[in-house]
Amino acid sequence: MTAKVLVVDADVRPRRALAAELRQLGYSTVEAGDGEEGWSLFCQQEPALVITDLAMPRCDGQELLRRIRGRSDVPVIFFTAQASVDAAVAALKAGADDFVAAKEGGAARLVGRVASALEGRQDSPVGSPVGDRIPGTSLAIQRCRSRMMALAPLRVPVLFFGEEGVGRSAAVEALNALSSGGRARLATLQCEGWKPGLGFPRVEAIHLKGVEKLSASAGAFLVDRIQESERAGFTEGPRIFASADLLFGCSRTGAPGVELRQLLGRLSIEMPALRQRPGDIPDIASALVNRLGRTLGRRVTLSASALAFLVARPWPGNISQLEGFLERAVAFSREGLIRQGLLAEIADEEDESIPSLRRYRQAQEHELLLQVLRETGGNVSRTADRMLRSRSAVYRLIEKHGISLATNR
Repeated sequence: MTAKVLVVDADVRPRRALAAELRQLGYSTVEAGDGEEGWSLFCQQEPALVITDLAMPRCDGQELLRRIRGRSDVPVIFFTAQASVDAAVAALKAGADDFVAAKEGGAARLVGRVASALEGRQDSPVGSPVGDRIPGTSLAIQRCRSRMMALAPLRVPVLFFGEEGVGRSAAVEALNALSSGGRARLATLQCEGWKPGLGFPRVEAIHLKGVEKLSASAGAFLVDRIQESERAGFTEGPRIFASADLLFGCSRTGAPGVELRQLLGRLSIEMPALRQRPGDIPDIASALVNRLGRTLGRRVTLSASALAFLVARPWPGNISQLEGFLERAVAFSREGLIRQGLLAEIADEEDESIPSLRRYRQAQEHELLLQVLRETGGNVSRTADRMLRSRSAVYRLIEKHGISLATNR
């Protein structure tokens, strides 16, 4: 069945040109001259994908996206000449799947993104930096990769956050490789104990690892550097990537200020925990075994029963724990196939540590939520902003931990 694409743009000539190009590639198209007409056609036609401009009469692209997200998860791509950082931030935070700048010669790039989104990938295929380093097919990880691809050409600071072990550093490396075609040197700066007087490495990109561990003075220094770079259109100095755990944003003594969190949080990507995407474990495990095998000089693969065993196990330490587990399996394997029996032996040795690690994670999450709720007077919207999460996600956490909002006001 031919996929239907809704193209929404007040400017007739580029709208018709884009629709004609899509039809030549085998898609069917419907066109709308503004967001109001686009919303009407969306409800009537139920397209498989929407391409929309930002600035339009009656109903702009942001409002159209808001309406669509209230009804559907259909991919929405912004294609606009208004390619500012703030526009990209607003679009991606509101739930857009991609943001393509027309002035970047983005028409050809846009067509490729349409094909990827309609194929259900919304990211990069195997063989690209993102596809190889961030494997998986779950919606959660697809959205992460889609946002990484959208942010790749912008040179803006990007923050990756999430639980320990979810692959934040791998995401930084993948985005840097995608942004520069592998040409930009990436230096990792360990933020704990770093002082402004130590300076930045002379490279094209910097990974601020553990940015929540910066001192207040170091945080203020980075705010100045980022703001200075933004005034120059992010054309000077190294591109900044940052990673942080879920505690980033809490007002602990000596911690970096709220201003730095807000600057980095404008374009942030939360890396999902492994328990949120168990269906990705076979892809992740296979990629890890291939890499570990090359490192250890042993060619091995996982049997089907071994993969099923891995999927069935809890991984509170996320990808890092899975990687350590598989490293032992590769090292202990005496044949080319890792079987379930060997994994069961290794698991028996590790099971004692899993409950305590899970309890630690839950206690950490509970403590963070309580602290931010107290600081915001129980205001869920402000709590969501502080924790870099959606309001619905915060409500789910409140219910999960049995917290009463009345006691935190």
